[in-house]
Amino acid sequence: MSHSKMNKRGYSLYVESWNPSAKHFINTCAVCGRKGYSPTIEMEGFCDVPVHRAIYTELKQTLCELALDEHGRCEVCARLQDGVTDGKNE
Repeated sequence: MSHSKMNKRGYSLYVESWNPSAKHFINTCAVCGRKGYSPTIEMEGFCDVPVHRAIYTELKQTLCELALDEHGRCEVCARLQDGVTDGKNE
């Protein structure tokens, strides 16, 4: 059985085994648990270091971008929670 058939979607052997420090660039929403890569990897100069270039390539292939607010929430969860507390849904 090939290696690709044994992997779950969103799982990366590179991130999990070969370079666990890449997990630093993975964001997880505090509310829904959705995972994605940090937008900081797309900033200019990030890929200047070969290790960062490998992290960038692997995370872009495996995950989608996920920006978090100051509370650790994704955009969808923040919009839903702020809408409920602002009284917009009444």
